[in-house]
Amino acid sequence: MLDEVFADLDSLDLGQSVVDIGAGFGYSTRYLLSRGLRVCAVDVDPGVLSSLRAAFGEFVKAGLLKLYLASAEHLPLRGGECDSAVSIMALHHFKNVEAALMEMLRVAKRLVVVYDWAPSTGGVTNPHSPAELKAKMEEAVSVAKRLGFEVAYAEAWYKLAKRKA
Repeated sequence: MLDEVFADLDSLDLGQSVVDIGAGFGYSTRYLLSRGLRVCAVDVDPGVLSSLRAAFGEFVKAGLLKLYLASAEHLPLRGGECDSAVSIMALHHFKNVEAALMEMLRVAKRLVVVYDWAPSTGGVTNPHSPAELKAKMEEAVSVAKRLGFEVAYAEAWYKLAKRKA
């Protein structure tokens, strides 16, 4: 499933630096580092950041990976600090989707792209209920369209994307 998302991301020019919002288990961080990008990984869980530091210590030491304890709604980065903002399978955890998307738009110079689970995956590829995922998806799509994002759907996920001028 994540392979499909990463294949979709392969088609996008993310620039040289990216903020990875909701880094979680580190799958997205690993993928972004493998593309040769400088990564700012953000998560609300201190344990996640400890795990990322242990797994990717050489990238931290080389200055290619920075770790931040923060929410998607309050990113500790300057405006335009990264070329792109990416969030993979974390949006359903965001408390305020609009604030999170606005923050991503603020810190990204060129592109914001967000992927999250489709309702059909609830209880199958993740522990969330289909109803919970459907409600969050409907909220996210509504907000994203109002903010000028494009929306795309796949069987197991959906994508919100906005290229900045």
